[in-house]
Amino acid sequence: MTRAVGLVDGRMRIVLPGTWVNVPLDSPEVATRFVKRIVRRQVGNADRLARVRRDATQELVANVRDAVGIGVHSYLMSLEILPGIPFPAAMLLLDEAWPPAAAAGLAAGDVAAALAAAYPAGEVAEQRSGPVARLVEMARSDVTTDDGEPSLTMRLEYHVPYPAGDGLLLVRVVVPGIPSAEPFATLFDEIVDSVTFVTGGGAERT
Repeated sequence: MTRAVGLVDGRMRIVLPGTWVNVPLDSPEVATRFVKRIVRRQVGNADRLARVRRDATQELVANVRDAVGIGVHSYLMSLEILPGIPFPAAMLLLDEAWPPAAAAGLAAGDVAAALAAAYPAGEVAEQRSGPVARLVEMARSDVTTDDGEPSLTMRLEYHVPYPAGDGLLLVRVVVPGIPSAEPFATLFDEIVDSVTFVTGGGAERT
């Protein structure tokens, strides 16, 4: 089950699997009310879960405020990957300028070389919209999986050039509590590959 979601006043579309919510970033108050509703829906209303609801709300609100502080324009939060199968993950989207190291590649019209120079620790891959730089970080958690193995938190960064060449879309992904990077990295590769930019006149650009 997938659906296309419009972002940034319809100027961008992304295809997401499962159930996601787009957290409103209009103000801290609006975001807090929204997060409280989502946490209550996911955790439940039982009195014994009051502390869980409070802690989850405080953490999410802090994350949203931090996101607003760094210029995030879209905060997507996953609830389920399939009906009844929770999948806690977050995707933060913001705009960024090309780093100075990319100047030579851009001057030569070589976007892949520009990305490689700008993000030497990453991997440059060809996607539907063109070259994209991806960086991966894995961190071990004190929480264990059902098999007794340490769970992992995966952090991904995608640097996606805008079609006009005037900047980059930065997509930050956080996926906690997973047993291994695969197939989750592949899943987000496909999600980022689905990003479509839309011109002011409504025509799609890829």
